[in-house]
Amino acid sequence: MFVRSCWKPRAEQELWSFIEAYPWGLLVNNGSSVNEETVGELTGPYATNLPLILDRSGSKPMLIGHLAEGNEHALALRSTRSQSLAIFEGPVSYVTASWYPGRDMPSTYYYTAVHCYGRVRIQDKAALQRSLEVLTERMESQYKDGWKIDEVPASEITRRLPYIMGFELEIERIEGKFKLGQDEPKRDAMAVGCRLAQSEDGSDRELARMVLDYNRDRSEA
Repeated sequence: MFVRSCWKPRAEQELWSFIEAYPWGLLVNNGSSVNEETVGELTGPYATNLPLILDRSGSKPMLIGHLAEGNEHALALRSTRSQSLAIFEGPVSYVTASWYPGRDMPSTYYYTAVHCYGRVRIQDKAALQRSLEVLTERMESQYKDGWKIDEVPASEITRRLPYIMGFELEIERIEGKFKLGQDEPKRDAMAVGCRLAQSEDGSDRELARMVLDYNRDRSEA
């Protein structure tokens, strides 16, 4: 990912908080050669949209997820020896040049993203079941009367486990890009933040908060 120094998050903790706030990710893997006669012809790349839960309780941070066993991507994960890439996207907005006070800058996009690189380990079924419980608890906690996994018989969960492949991605490298107008004149970035703050869209307002926060203390240049 191309990241200018001014677009880097200010602290590593912001990257972890970002993943927790936006756990819907994109998992990407290279494919493998179809056969010996077609070396270099790949069956992939593979890309799957899925929730990825951050676990920092161990010695290294991990992303935990699962795929359907019938998904070809699951088979690729079982055999890959290369790194996987998990992509997370946060608030994003088109920025029209008409928002700039002088209207003298080209239109652009403001956006936020975090990339995680690491190798995958396949979970056994007991670990998979625990991770499904954690996923359910985290996702349902945002609802006042959220659903609990014990509201159905345990057999309704366990009978599905043979058809699901759980995995853990140990994060070996993480990078973030918060492109929020830091490379533009301060007055332009702040004007964009104020415009986004007026939006009825919650994602725009969150992006506005980040834009204003990242540019407020800059010099006027």
